[in-house]
Amino acid sequence: MIQRVRAALPILLVSSVAAATPIKVGYDADHLDLDKRVLQFKPSRAITEATVTVTGDDGKDLGSGSATFGEDSGGKWDSISWTQSGDARVMMIKLRVVAADGAATNVQLIPWSVSVDHEDVNFATDSSVIEDSEAAKLDASLGKIDEIVKRSGKFVKMQLYVAGHTDTVGPATKNQKLSLARATAIGAYFKKHGLSIPVAVAGYGESVLKVQTPDETDNRANRRADYVLGPAGGTPPFRGPYQKVTASWRALK
Repeated sequence: MIQRVRAALPILLVSSVAAATPIKVGYDADHLDLDKRVLQFKPSRAITEATVTVTGDDGKDLGSGSATFGEDSGGKWDSISWTQSGDARVMMIKLRVVAADGAATNVQLIPWSVSVDHEDVNFATDSSVIEDSEAAKLDASLGKIDEIVKRSGKFVKMQLYVAGHTDTVGPATKNQKLSLARATAIGAYFKKHGLSIPVAVAGYGESVLKVQTPDETDNRANRRADYVLGPAGGTPPFRGPYQKVTASWRALK
């Protein structure tokens, strides 16, 4: 039986049931701490044990952990930690939970994402045209993206997410459309110059400023885009101020 759990990050779930009542497992990004190496999860009923294995973005095992639980474990957030070796970025977490009656559920989580360090491509006021002088920046960014795809693309199907931005000059509704046009221009440039993975774009207008300014302030640094690589088909893996803003993402053809 396959169970699907709502999550803030892309997941794949496979459940094998040994009893009449399966175990459903809840999870979200706010309950995963990769730095402290702790995963919190919510089983739908009491479990007796859980194990976790962690794989890096180089395809190699990074670590593992196990924990035991009592009768009060069901319906609340339980936690499991793991020990880890190596510096590879965590790509995949496999969690297995088991109940006293033998029922078990296997959960595969993919919290992996990479924010691509890049030199900002700046746009002229009220423009989404990539100036010739900015092309070298995009070429350098594409090289970094290609390196990540070559390293980790064999282990996860990935997608590039491009978020466009504006400064605070002009109406917010116009800036939202302008920022989408900028993200689209950059995504199209990458695809035209050989990027093979899917690209998704969104416009954040003036809602996620790099430099905080008053309204109607012409600031070139805010006319830019951010790039993040993450699993294809999942929730765009943007953090920080992005989490306070809702944006409509669309696939770039």
